[in-house]
Amino acid sequence: MNLAQIRRYFRDEQVPGWRKFVVVGAVAYVLLPIDLIPDLVPVLGWLDDIGAIGAALTFLSRDVSSHAAKEKAIPAVSSESSGTGVQIVDARPMRVR
Repeated sequence: MNLAQIRRYFRDEQVPGWRKFVVVGAVAYVLLPIDLIPDLVPVLGWLDDIGAIGAALTFLSRDVSSHAAKEKAIPAVSSESSGTGVQIVDARPMRVR
C-alpha cells in the first residue's frame, strides 16, 4: 500500500462512502476532544485512540490492497485504439469441419 493507491482509492466513485468514512471517522475520533475514555486518564485515554487508529489502518490496508488488485485486473485501454474504448468481438461460435 502506497500513497498513490490510497489517493486512487479515495477518489474512486465506485468505492462506497461508508468505507471512506471509517478511516476519516477514526482520524476525527483521535483529533476531536470527545472520547469514550478521556485523554486525561493516564494510559487508558491514549489506548482507545491507538485502538481506533490501529483498527482503521488495518481496515484501510486491506481495502486499499483489494482495490489495487481489482484495478490491476481491469485491462487498460491502449492509446492505439480508435479512442472509443470499445472493442467489438465476434462472439458467434466457430464451426469445425
